[in-house]
Amino acid sequence: MANEQHLALLKEGIQLSWNKWRAKNFVTKPDLSEANLSQMNLNEADLNGVNFCRANLSDASLSRANISGADLSGVNLSKANLSRANLIGAVLVEANLNNVDLSGANLSRANLSSADLRKANLNGVVFIETTLYKANLSGLDFTKAAISRANLTEVNFSETNLSKLNFNSFDLRGSDFTNANLTNIQALETNFTGAILTGACIEDWHINSGTNLANIVCDFVYLSQRKQERRPSSGNFAYGEFAQLFQKSLETLDLIFRNGIDWDAFAYSFKKLEVENQGAQLDVQSIEKKGDGILVVRVTVSPDADKAKIHSEFIQGYEFAAKALEAQYQARLKDKDTLISKHEAQINRLFDIVEQQGSVQKALAENPRKVSNYDQRYSKFAGGNIDANTVNTDQIGGNIHNNDA
Repeated sequence: MANEQHLALLKEGIQLSWNKWRAKNFVTKPDLSEANLSQMNLNEADLNGVNFCRANLSDASLSRANISGADLSGVNLSKANLSRANLIGAVLVEANLNNVDLSGANLSRANLSSADLRKANLNGVVFIETTLYKANLSGLDFTKAAISRANLTEVNFSETNLSKLNFNSFDLRGSDFTNANLTNIQALETNFTGAILTGACIEDWHINSGTNLANIVCDFVYLSQRKQERRPSSGNFAYGEFAQLFQKSLETLDLIFRNGIDWDAFAYSFKKLEVENQGAQLDVQSIEKKGDGILVVRVTVSPDADKAKIHSEFIQGYEFAAKALEAQYQARLKDKDTLISKHEAQINRLFDIVEQQGSVQKALAENPRKVSNYDQRYSKFAGGNIDANTVNTDQIGGNIHNNDA
């Protein structure tokens, strides 16, 4: 049961009473176990190390509260606001976190074994060395959470969006990925032993020979989102068939291009890879058009090749070459524009000369006796000398005679 004095101090107000008391009595570990704190405003409260075991905190507001090291075992936190809360090292075993706002919260080293997190907001949540053993994460969007070195054995990930997450070297034994989105995840050296993958989308997932697919339960999977490219196309996998099929596919590497391929950059990067990874036995197996402008180049590699390293090196080489080639192209365009400008200036000058010649010809033809009031003998015109008494210019075309005595 809760300590009545501690409970009274908490209800007096966070800033006016509770936080001041905690600052003076930081050694004391408050006991609020089994207390009814539903809908209470505990924003920015110092709740470090508090015993909340089996308390009711439903609809409570704990935004930016310090709850590090607190015992929240069996606590009802449904619909509570825990945004930006400090939950480092907190114990939330079997806690009800259904529909909780955990955005920006830090759950590093927290224990959420068997906790229910369905419908929780996990945007920006930090799960470093967090224990989620047997936790229920069904139907969540996990893509904006930060996760590293966490215990994810026997977790319920059914219907969960896990795309692009890094699960390298994770222990995912016995976890349920039914209908989960595993698109483009990193799963090198990952242990999927006994996991359930029926209906999961494994488009462009990255696994290697160290990925353990033993005893996986899987009737079928999808190789493309929106439940397209079902494998097998009809019926279900026989027991062990999934592991056999996808372990064999480890000898290929998929290079994905979403905005077309610069083949010069591709050739440069691929040749560089061959030189630097001579034992990888690289060879282009196929080029597939996936729709929406996506092209997939499938490359065969030796079974013992480091696919993650090769993929990373190819992308770096390709992006470097593409930028260099684009810079050269822009330089050529600039040189071409300069050359065109010079040509245009010369052409315009020639047009001016031709226009001047045409004006003089017209004036001489219309009034041969009054072309000029000046003595134009030996004056220069179009690069030659003209005698105004007798003009004979091939540049103008024809002979012009002045018979005026």
